[in-house]
Amino acid sequence: MVRIAEHVRFYTRMSAFVGFLLLSMVTLVLLRAFELCTWRRIDRAPFVRRYFVVLCWLLGMRVQTHGCALENSALRVSNHVSWTDIPILGARLPLRFLAKREVASWPLIGWIARHAGTLFFQRGAGDAAAVRQALAMALEHGDSVLLFPEGTTSSGESVKTFHPRLLGAAIAAERPVQAMTIAYHRDGQIDRLVPFIGDDDFVVHLCRLLRKPAVRVDIMFHPPLTVSSSDSSSELARTLHHQVTQGLEALRIKRDTSAF
Repeated sequence: MVRIAEHVRFYTRMSAFVGFLLLSMVTLVLLRAFELCTWRRIDRAPFVRRYFVVLCWLLGMRVQTHGCALENSALRVSNHVSWTDIPILGARLPLRFLAKREVASWPLIGWIARHAGTLFFQRGAGDAAAVRQALAMALEHGDSVLLFPEGTTSSGESVKTFHPRLLGAAIAAERPVQAMTIAYHRDGQIDRLVPFIGDDDFVVHLCRLLRKPAVRVDIMFHPPLTVSSSDSSSELARTLHHQVTQGLEALRIKRDTSAF
């Protein structure tokens, strides 16, 4: 009976997921057609944010937030557990995203990501300076950009070293930086299904998520940091890493003591 329920859950959620993504594509195509006909640029941010809200629900992500998100333009940084971090955080904040270039080729998700104004980079291509400049320009134009300073995903049990180079974009643009901690829990324990690590394949990982019941996601917003042109990106990286690490520990204590 358990296996039958799991199969029913999977096919129901997969059908809804695919239908939703196709509807998203149709909507974005219509928006683009309208722009071409009227020569008017339409702000996609409100549409994308609503898409992310629905996407999180379809994926079974039940989100709780702690602390207050900064409303103004800022560089947002977070620990990185999975590709699901993006829709979860994007559903709560108007954000542009920085993602590895292969995300652009993912089925449907990549197409939507490109239309959402995602900034793509090639890992190991030596284009850090160009990416940092693009980030600084986005911040100067009043956008908020999400950055994962670990540079890769993790199991969610700890926070890897924060790389400082791209954090220099906030210093160059003199925009505040707000750290966020994200943690996934299932049945009172750190979730082992959501982390997208190693050689995980996107479609296989998606199917794995859709087969299982909902997972609890906690987001902790930390006090924003004000930066200036005289600040050190290395010191900024250490401070942000400390905030996120402390946040992960605080969420773990809350989980272990059932204080949620």
